[in-house]
Amino acid sequence: MRRFGLKCSCRCRKPGTEQLRRMIQPFQPGQRKKGRSPHSRLFGTGPLTPTIRCSVIVAHPADEVVGAGCLISKLVDVTVLHVTDGAPRDMQDATAAGFKDRSEYAQARKQECLCALAIANVPEDRVVDLEVVDQCASQYLADLTKKIATFLQQSATDIVVTHPYEGGHPDHDATAFATHAALRLMKKNGFRPPALFEMALHPSADFKAKLPEFLPGSERETTTLLLDERAQELKQRMFACFQTQRKSLDLSPVSPEKFRQPASYDFTAPPQDGKLHYENFNWALRSDEWQSLACKALADLFPQAEGR
Repeated sequence: MRRFGLKCSCRCRKPGTEQLRRMIQPFQPGQRKKGRSPHSRLFGTGPLTPTIRCSVIVAHPADEVVGAGCLISKLVDVTVLHVTDGAPRDMQDATAAGFKDRSEYAQARKQECLCALAIANVPEDRVVDLEVVDQCASQYLADLTKKIATFLQQSATDIVVTHPYEGGHPDHDATAFATHAALRLMKKNGFRPPALFEMALHPSADFKAKLPEFLPGSERETTTLLLDERAQELKQRMFACFQTQRKSLDLSPVSPEKFRQPASYDFTAPPQDGKLHYENFNWALRSDEWQSLACKALADLFPQAEGR
């Protein structure tokens, strides 16, 4: 471990493209420079090179702050991409936060996230929002894959950090699917895909907190960043920006942050035996429904391929 100092049926909106077009710049395949391994470039003790480009792709605004806020503050060239707008259609979260309109709640969540990322020196023009309705990302797996692939190949991203496939939240799993499939699509289209890491971020048993833990049972090597006092203070200031998420973040640990390189997931099968975590809640789809959507998306994206 390293001590890290401050050094559908639901009528969802399809992922947006306007901001994506504005912020990405075209590049030629193969323009990235070779050098240190992706792991040492992301977590090494040496100086960070300004030529490394990192994209953090998450399901909801605030996910990146809880799972990788301090790491993000250390990166020189980083873009954050949110798949959903953080505002479920059922209005439960919005009403609890004092909002009568879902879009106003989504806008509040966006502004809170921009405030937090500004503390980590990430400007507004480096934040991309695809604006899928919260809890609905699984309905747009193929569309999300294509948009993420376009973003990654045009932004010349070197390293991607995203969610693992764990059955914790269907939007997390959808984001993991779309990111993995995007890298596969890039390779199919003749682009060299970026290196991929995943961050630990699992809902608590009651879904009230976000925990920096991976699903138990994995024996893959994990890089754990232990935040010193100064780094924890910075991350607490980032947390304080999220007034609508205060109850959740008050229960969520500031430290540590955990990362690993992913397995080769089979998205057509459940990520674990038994009942998935999100199946305990009536707002979520069932595991077999999710797998059916994944199979359909893979068939649409890779019609000539067999298997995953």
